[in-house]
Amino acid sequence: MAMITFCDVSFCYGEAELAAENRQDACIEGMSFDIWDGECVVLCGRSGTGKSTVLRLINGLAPAFYEGTLHGSVLVAGREPASMPPEQRVRTFGVVFQDPRSQFFMNSVQDEIAFSAENIGLEPMYVKEKVREAAALLNIEPLLCRTVDTLSAGQKQRVAIAAALILSPQILILDEPVSNLDADGIEILTGLLAEIKKRGTTIIISEHRLHTFLGIADSFLHIENGRAAHRWTAEEFCRLQEDELRQFGFRYPGMAAMALRSRKLHTARGEVIETAELSLRTNHIHTTEVIGQPESAALNETPKRAAVETSTPDPVVKLPEAAKIEPDAVRSALCVSNVTYLYRNGRYAECRGEDGSGRAMECGIRNISLVFPQGSITALTGKNGAGKTTLCKVLCGLLRQQRGCITLNGQKLSCAQRRRMSYFVMQDADYQLYSDSVINELLLGWKPSQNIKNRAEEALELFRLQAVRNRHPASLSGGEKQRVVIAAAYCSEAQLFVFDEPTSGMDGEGLLSMAQWAGMLAQAGKTVVIITHDELLSELACDYRIRMKAAVAIS
Repeated sequence: MAMITFCDVSFCYGEAELAAENRQDACIEGMSFDIWDGECVVLCGRSGTGKSTVLRLINGLAPAFYEGTLHGSVLVAGREPASMPPEQRVRTFGVVFQDPRSQFFMNSVQDEIAFSAENIGLEPMYVKEKVREAAALLNIEPLLCRTVDTLSAGQKQRVAIAAALILSPQILILDEPVSNLDADGIEILTGLLAEIKKRGTTIIISEHRLHTFLGIADSFLHIENGRAAHRWTAEEFCRLQEDELRQFGFRYPGMAAMALRSRKLHTARGEVIETAELSLRTNHIHTTEVIGQPESAALNETPKRAAVETSTPDPVVKLPEAAKIEPDAVRSALCVSNVTYLYRNGRYAECRGEDGSGRAMECGIRNISLVFPQGSITALTGKNGAGKTTLCKVLCGLLRQQRGCITLNGQKLSCAQRRRMSYFVMQDADYQLYSDSVINELLLGWKPSQNIKNRAEEALELFRLQAVRNRHPASLSGGEKQRVVIAAAYCSEAQLFVFDEPTSGMDGEGLLSMAQWAGMLAQAGKTVVIITHDELLSELACDYRIRMKAAVAIS
């Protein structure tokens, strides 16, 4: 039996007249497919091709909440989603948005998970038990007494999934569910999805990291230019070759190796050929682990990167010439010395130690010492909640450390100085989008000049945004929004660039572009720090990796 049916569905955001003039707003055109009861389907395709729109049509948010013109029929269990009464809708759909923050209503984690069950009037004791069950499934029991605003993005993702599962919905809809999760979180999620699939739940996932769900998915639905272009069974998808996956703009496990293989690096005598103005990292990545209160975790030398020839269609854009980089990393580096920042005002949680005892965990970082060499790219990795974003906010002067100091080339920097020299690209792109069009977003805050206009045009080309230059940023997909914010960073003159999960919501082509651009920044003498769970990005772009295993104090 078909649980979900699309029959010749077309959908245009905004007014029909606008869509008729600008066909880019016609996100879905003539789409037809069925999803069977208990089936797990993964929606795949490039950013901005309509995957999230399909999810909104299934759960009835479009056109009820996201205004637009709908033609054709969308049926869920034989009914139009918009015609379902509220209680039936909340029992039918469990939804996790790409940005979990946008679906939170309550202040505490416990109340947020319970919200939908309490909203339909279920008994308090029953709700309390269901909250505990959902928290146990996602391994977030220690977070129940925390407030939502103290959580990392990955922790928020888990809370949103727990809230979506509390009423055991018939259909579970997940939009980029692994983009913010660490390896443990991904393992928990995939195991959980396999279990609820056995119970007969229909699962629909929009995702770029496709191979994560090979053990769960029954089929992969490829959406291209608003149409259902291909549909593969899991077995058929596994047989696709790397060149086919690349043609469709997909990520794939061997992407990093293939990107490096496809470039001519050496002459017959073994000399490096400098064939382009951009590069990917060398074959060696230096990894440092930061645990609790480290004595020092300094990176002492800056590796040389090989210049490579790109095989991607993105144009090469030159950054301004930089001064010659000093070989001594400490003299020419951003240094963090014994820095501590602990959140206050009740930002504590109960956790369970290895011995089974309950211990109080302070949220933040304590006594961190690191060196970020100029002209290098550092990946900051580790478990959700380890303190990665907190450390970077301190680096950029968005938070004032309670102890320790930060220096550049041996000179101590104040918070104000760090803010002036930094550009922080947040995990949630919506926080950094203010203008009414993409091009105006890139020009925002700058005095009009031909130089900045030229730089904005270069950014549009580099990040494949020319087609949406006049679109409102709010109308873009998650991956497109991320590219807009990164393009705005490109137009800045900062010395330190921090990217918090920059490839969240990005397709394979976007991932390669991000790696290339980070390399260009480093070649220009900039210091680049990337908070990421994306192993492909680390392999493609980074010189160093700092793994924060536990940047917290346990009393």
